[in-house]
Amino acid sequence: MEIQYIGEHLFPGEMGKLFVWLGFATAILATIFYSLSFYRRNDRQLWKTIARSLYMVHTFSMVAVAVILYFLIFRHYFEYAYVWQYSSVELPIKYIISCFWAGQEGSFLVWALWQSLIGLVLLRIARNWETPVMMIFSLSQIFVTSMLLGITLLGTKIGASPFALLRHTVGSLQGTIFAMPNYLTMITDGNGLNPLLENIWMTIHPPILFLGYALALVPFSYAIASFLKKDYHTWIGRAMPWTLLALLTLGAGILLGGAWAYVSLTFGGFWSWDPVENSSLVPWMTLVAGLHFLLTARKQNFALFAAYLLITLSYVLVLYASFLTRSGVLADTSAHSFGDNGMTKQLLIFLLTFLVMMVVMIGINVRKFHIPRKDILLSREFWMFIGAIIMVLAAFQIVFTTSIPVFNGLFHTDFAPPVDRVGFYNRWQMPYALLIAGFIAFSQFLNYNENDAGHFLKKMGIPLALAVLSCMAIDSFGIVTRMNILMLVGFTLFALYASLYNVIFRTSKPRNTGAITAHIGFVVFVLGTALTFSNAQVISKNTSKFDLGDSQSNAENLVLTRNDTLSMNGFYVSYVSNRTEGNTTVYSIDFMTRQHGKIRKEFTLYPSVNVHPRMGAVYNPDTRHFLNRDYYAYIANVSKDPDYIVVKAIMNPYINILWLGAVIMTIGFAIAFFKRARHRWQSNS
Repeated sequence: MEIQYIGEHLFPGEMGKLFVWLGFATAILATIFYSLSFYRRNDRQLWKTIARSLYMVHTFSMVAVAVILYFLIFRHYFEYAYVWQYSSVELPIKYIISCFWAGQEGSFLVWALWQSLIGLVLLRIARNWETPVMMIFSLSQIFVTSMLLGITLLGTKIGASPFALLRHTVGSLQGTIFAMPNYLTMITDGNGLNPLLENIWMTIHPPILFLGYALALVPFSYAIASFLKKDYHTWIGRAMPWTLLALLTLGAGILLGGAWAYVSLTFGGFWSWDPVENSSLVPWMTLVAGLHFLLTARKQNFALFAAYLLITLSYVLVLYASFLTRSGVLADTSAHSFGDNGMTKQLLIFLLTFLVMMVVMIGINVRKFHIPRKDILLSREFWMFIGAIIMVLAAFQIVFTTSIPVFNGLFHTDFAPPVDRVGFYNRWQMPYALLIAGFIAFSQFLNYNENDAGHFLKKMGIPLALAVLSCMAIDSFGIVTRMNILMLVGFTLFALYASLYNVIFRTSKPRNTGAITAHIGFVVFVLGTALTFSNAQVISKNTSKFDLGDSQSNAENLVLTRNDTLSMNGFYVSYVSNRTEGNTTVYSIDFMTRQHGKIRKEFTLYPSVNVHPRMGAVYNPDTRHFLNRDYYAYIANVSKDPDYIVVKAIMNPYINILWLGAVIMTIGFAIAFFKRARHRWQSNS
């Protein structure tokens, strides 16, 4: 006899499933009818009108699914597995919002929702490109929406439903609370959000990142549509604003993730070259290269093949990033990846479909490109092209090393990822960053087409001299002592001075304000990175006689006793108190200095430990920001006696230069996007 459960709210879940299936079906039908409109000569407008209507229904369905899932989360309906797994009655509203994308089902829904809404914009502005573009766009929506189905077909799992009931996640009800009709009375709270995600940056970072992923589909769709239309040039102007917007949002998402890592993780930085971090960075890098190839292709057709390749490859790499993160292949090498949820084959089919589409379309059409040979070595487009190639090589090095677990799985090899991950990638990426900075500097003094060599060298003299003098000063003051870092600093300063010189004296024509701003932001960001992490210093030292377990901890961690005062790199530090709020214990550590014989408190840091009953202890750092440095501390260990704590403290100088560069670069992409979008809108008008 079937159990009649008491108190379950089944109606919203059933409605959610219905809208998922409606969204999936309308994505399929929209793709079919757009195909009919493109390939059939008769009744094209009728097929297009039907396809449009179907896509609108699809978008409405995705919005409805999102609204229903949020309703279940906010109402704490723990009979649903997703709600129980990621939410809790104790979470504040700002973190309950994050529950939406805390799991795979929710993150796929965010992706599908963003893409569906972007499609509505394309319906309005794509004009005579709508049919082929939306045909490709809707095809992607089929795959993304299928990730939410949660069915098993011929022994293969297809998707995972965010509306699955908790009692359906166990193999047998016998011997569990689900054998009782009133089981919900025994579930008073959910599993809760991962404590690391209880951070304001994680309320912003994932949706912005997924918006960037979704936007990368638009230039891909325009590129493929141009092959279908046999129009190999018009698509460039249409794809460029979308490429800029994808770069803006994807870059902002990555930077927000770095900000979260800086204030939530204990490695003392914002970037650790984690495989999941890398997988999101690589599409951004290839989009940057693709944008420069698009700009070059407007002047020289020899860059058209590269533009097609990099613009389409960028979305394929977005799918590859999703495969790496969600297939479980990185489970042993990344703390950020999901485990294998049984959808590996589905993800692989999604990836291979768009990869094959890209390869076939480029292969069929490559000989049709008109490629006049016009080699002008001293031109902006030539060095823009070379700089983009360097960016591609840098991206290839990252994705190749990140893919080592994939190679091991495919070829049954046993290659080990680099042990010192940060040192390995820094050594490889430094020459690429140096060269890119140099090419940015050169391009500030070059116009499109031919340039006079003497005039070019004359304009370059002042920024180059300033860079050399600055490097000499930096070396003499001991700010940077390693030669390779000093060279990187020199090239970034050269690029910075050259860009500022262009702003003041207009050394190149035409002058693109957005591009110059973005380049300034990029070189300031690289400069800040080089200065910060070549000078970062662990300022805590173990002055006690306690053995902390290993040589590094014994050298770098400080044992503090409550109300005792010890010296630390010019400060006197004192563990003052602690307070416990729920699962979190916050520790107060005063940093003081002696001035005129008196002790003066400079600031207080509040590192904390979240001891989650099911997820273990999470150590949250705290940071105090100053104009020229940050002081960063976290609890390295907590003894059973609350009067003793072990602290690690780091001083990060010049880090505000890094964040300033990130902000300037983001503003530059925004300026460039709005300029291109306005031009595109005026053209359409």
